[in-house]
Amino acid sequence: MLTPDTSCTVSYYFGVQYSMNDDYKIDYEIYGPDDPYRPFISRNQEQQGEWEFLAEHKGEYAFCFYGGRQHDKIVEIDIQYTCEVDQDARRQRRDQRKQQRNLDDDETEELQRSLEDKVDSIERQLYILEKNLSYYKSRNSRNNSTVESTVSRIQWFSFYGILLICGMSFAQITLLQFLFKQSRSNAV
Repeated sequence: MLTPDTSCTVSYYFGVQYSMNDDYKIDYEIYGPDDPYRPFISRNQEQQGEWEFLAEHKGEYAFCFYGGRQHDKIVEIDIQYTCEVDQDARRQRRDQRKQQRNLDDDETEELQRSLEDKVDSIERQLYILEKNLSYYKSRNSRNNSTVESTVSRIQWFSFYGILLICGMSFAQITLLQFLFKQSRSNAV
């Protein structure tokens, strides 16, 4: 990810969606543009997370995820950044809108302010909804994998149970035939 300016806030979310052997833990490292050979954030044995950090340097940040011993994992990643430059531009646009509103009458000013507040509220709620949906998606994927693993184990257990019953039946028949042959040979 490339940040255009210093003092940007980088937020990232990741969640392990799928793992072949129910090992949802991964390790990850984040490298900055000032030292691309030494990570400035390193975490171990995480299965899901949502964090943010201040990007102090302008340039490319690298995110490296490691699957541990088993590398057969699917990870969902969402990386976003906001810079103060963007916030300053938003403030300038809002100031311009306020100046335009001052020219209009008071009723339209209240209506516009109310609408802007509503739009901001809806935007915040949609962001929260998006994060919750991604969390539930990863949780659903993990639970689905667990169910598939359990179904597979139940099938093998049933197969072994059938083999055990057949083997015990064969052993009983063989034992009874042997005992009846022994008793007949003694009676004659």
